[in-house]
Amino acid sequence: MLRSLLLLLLAVAVPATTSTEWRDDGKNVIVVRELNRAYRSLPFSEEYDEVSDRSPVELDWSTGPNLPLAWKGGVAGSIGGDIVLAGGLWMPGRANRAYAFSPGAPAYREIPPPPYETAYTQGACDGRSLFLVGGRSAGRRVARLDRTAQGAWKWTDLPPLPEAEGAGRWVAASATIAGKWLFLVGGHPTGTQFETRSRPALADYRLRLDRPGAAWETMAPFPGGARGLIAAAVARGRLYLFGGSTPDPEMRSVYTMLVRDFGLLIAPYKGVHDYRDAYRYDPDTDRWQRLRNLPLGRAGGSALAWQDRYILLLGSGHTFSYRAGKTDRAGIVAMETHAAVSAAAGGGFEPFWTGYNDLVLCYDVETDRYARVGVMLYGVATSAWAGDGAHLYGFGGEPHHRFNENTENVLQVATVRELH
Repeated sequence: MLRSLLLLLLAVAVPATTSTEWRDDGKNVIVVRELNRAYRSLPFSEEYDEVSDRSPVELDWSTGPNLPLAWKGGVAGSIGGDIVLAGGLWMPGRANRAYAFSPGAPAYREIPPPPYETAYTQGACDGRSLFLVGGRSAGRRVARLDRTAQGAWKWTDLPPLPEAEGAGRWVAASATIAGKWLFLVGGHPTGTQFETRSRPALADYRLRLDRPGAAWETMAPFPGGARGLIAAAVARGRLYLFGGSTPDPEMRSVYTMLVRDFGLLIAPYKGVHDYRDAYRYDPDTDRWQRLRNLPLGRAGGSALAWQDRYILLLGSGHTFSYRAGKTDRAGIVAMETHAAVSAAAGGGFEPFWTGYNDLVLCYDVETDRYARVGVMLYGVATSAWAGDGAHLYGFGGEPHHRFNENTENVLQVATVRELH
């Protein structure tokens, strides 16, 4: 009787219309609630050293209305009560779109898209403006989105990146210190798949926002060297970077052979090494400081500052997670090898939704320690996140299934409860 009542309540809280043919949101709210209950019973320090067993926040998960189109990458940011979504890839078809999401409605409405194709881009939001910086298709272009006094949305070109960025870069880290700085760090030069990187690293840049006529300037090089998919956030006027990844040619060749010839997805990290190191950058001194290592390697996840003290690290790539739904097995093998599916791989659907690392960590900038918050509703990589002071919103992202060209249309909503 109690279980039936719980299922009824969840059905009301999670509209059935958010579910899709490949995932069941109603069931997965229960799945994640139980997973997080299990994690709370196991101290984090029993699995990892020098971590905190007390998270300052808990997250209660639900879903919002599905995105108008499946989306991954790009930038999300809260401006004037709306959350703006721009850049990235709107799938299928790689459309150049932008939307404003109103949490109170809740509903999406289309707004003017970026004035050029963005595809895989990076950027940031400071609560007043949203920035798009370069990208795989945008080359050197940089743009800012603002809301006018009349409520209209307006794009403005900012100084372009240096000429060395002419071909563009992607999967880089970008962040902003409101009204002062815009940063571009790491990433991958356009031209090859990220998993088979063959070009040298580009310089790291910063742009002064409070000086008219300022141009992009080089900043002290990122100490971690050439890598992409670094998680970036700003707290207390400092830039924080976590993890990232770089391909290893030998590891990658083993991985692609195992997938192509045997349908196995088991080679370490898909042949792309994840890092554990973390750094803080002080723009006043143009210096980097090494921080405590992450408990485990992470790349392709998101970072979001909370209360200007904590940084929430949401998800990662490579490690798999599972939920109620289904996965197109044949499509996954073809996607991983960029080739025809071999007979050994088999076909059909697996009876569960497959994603990437679903772990949520909380980094405390005061204590230089990590705590485990739990797991996300869905483990997606390259997902754009924004907060409104009481909730977190995660839009789309890259799962490990073939639907929508391995792109999700889910809106994950987390109600934040602070623990004292």
